[in-house]
Amino acid sequence: MALNLERLKNLTNTQKFVSLVLIIVIASGAFVWFVFIPKSAEIAAFNSDIAELNNEINVHRTKVKRLDELVSENRELKHQLTQLKEQLPPEAEVEILLKQVSELGARTGLDFKLWRPAQRKPNASGLYVEIPVDVEVAGGYHALGVFFDKISKLPRIVNVSNIRMGSSKPDQHRVSIQTSFSATAFAVVEGGAAAPPPPVSEKGKTP
Repeated sequence: MALNLERLKNLTNTQKFVSLVLIIVIASGAFVWFVFIPKSAEIAAFNSDIAELNNEINVHRTKVKRLDELVSENRELKHQLTQLKEQLPPEAEVEILLKQVSELGARTGLDFKLWRPAQRKPNASGLYVEIPVDVEVAGGYHALGVFFDKISKLPRIVNVSNIRMGSSKPDQHRVSIQTSFSATAFAVVEGGAAAPPPPVSEKGKTP
């Protein structure tokens, strides 16, 4: 060691500077090669893992948010379905509903000329079916208005459409008009019930 120290003392300043630079370069190279590069690879791997975890967290957050939305939508749909079932009868009870419509017309003074059930139409939602009936009645304007008003106030939904009025004719001290329309009942789907037969009126004019 004494010899080495003696040699160092004999070195010129330039040689000492070069030796110091070499030592620094060698130490730096060793640090980079044995410490920095391996640690950089580990850091890169950790960063990649962190990015993947963050991505998974974001995906799960989105799923949780969407799940809350789906739960809310499902709750709303169930509420709507409950309300729908309250207003729509099972398909097996549509015959009774349509008979009520016919009786309303008879009580308001209308004469039924035609009562023809049409093809039932399942709704695209699959929740209900439409059961239309082609109807022709004869009676006064007031009786017709009262009839349609009573239909609108039924607890079950019956839609009246395609109203067509013919020319008015005198009939036993009153003006009678022949009117045709479609009466559509709506029923909750609860099986493959067939379209109901037409109701029978007291006068026998409704088949």
